[in-house]
Amino acid sequence: MRAIADLRPFLPRQLIDGAGWERLCGRVHGLPIEAPQVWGFEFRLGVADPAADLFVAAVPDMPIGRHLLAQGAAAPSSSPSGALARHLQALADADSELSQVVELTGLEYDIAEVADDERPAPGVFLKLRQTLRAETPPAPRERVLTALAKAVGWRADANVGMAVARVLDALPPSAAVFFIGALPGRGLPAVRLIVGGIAHRQAEATLKRLRCPHAKAAASLLAALSPELPAFRIALDVAAGGVSPKIGLELFATARQDRFDSWLSTTPKDWRPVVAKLVERGWCLPDKAAGLRAWCALERLYDDEGMAFLQTGINHVKLTLGGEAGTARPAVKAYCGVLHARPK
Repeated sequence: MRAIADLRPFLPRQLIDGAGWERLCGRVHGLPIEAPQVWGFEFRLGVADPAADLFVAAVPDMPIGRHLLAQGAAAPSSSPSGALARHLQALADADSELSQVVELTGLEYDIAEVADDERPAPGVFLKLRQTLRAETPPAPRERVLTALAKAVGWRADANVGMAVARVLDALPPSAAVFFIGALPGRGLPAVRLIVGGIAHRQAEATLKRLRCPHAKAAASLLAALSPELPAFRIALDVAAGGVSPKIGLELFATARQDRFDSWLSTTPKDWRPVVAKLVERGWCLPDKAAGLRAWCALERLYDDEGMAFLQTGINHVKLTLGGEAGTARPAVKAYCGVLHARPK
């Protein structure tokens, strides 16, 4: 495989096709495909349009990382590309302070709902080596926030830092922030915290402490879906003024939900009842359900370098409450992975 277009035969057309596929290829034109490489696709299940957003890992010493470093070197230093390149350059040094804080950098490309002629900067998400918790001292917390701000070309905001501290103080002792991100392309001066380790019985009280207006609705949904989706994380957007009323509930088919690669260990058997439940509730269109049922697969590929394989799987589904979606009918997405690798 030489380009993302080579994935086309292996992806269900109910999920990504036509103009949606062309828009995706055009948006990330130039990003190299390699083995091993993971690609993440985000599908809107209640929308008929077969389109997707894309997520990739930006590892400095691999082709995508090197491509982004070269792209940033050719861009203005004040641009998002320049900021990302400096971040990756620092991350390439195993002895740097950044490498002690960040395990992996991921990029989220908004594509499905973006006009063809727009190229918003990708969102940047950091997988942390040490999670943020209520007891995390100020200095490590500030290092994380500073690293994220630098990665997207923002100035660290002390007010955002205080708002994040208030969120951490509101979490139960078992909870922790595993990922932290920023979405500069959306014009949102906020950080996104992905919080795990909250028990179902703690969800409503925790969200109430965070002054979430959808606390009761969220807790009710989590309880109702727990037979099929027993584990969850909460996505919170935190700005200087506090937590956004719009929240995301990331739900997993198994209890193993603290990693970004749980899709590698789940099977169609895990996801069939989930897809059925989403259709039953009217959150997933029948065509999208058919695409999800076809997604989990393993293909063997042969080329002039020998054999490779392509594994596809579903990582989690996300319910968004608030905003235009309202609380009665959440917007629902499926987050799916593709692994292209060669056997060792």
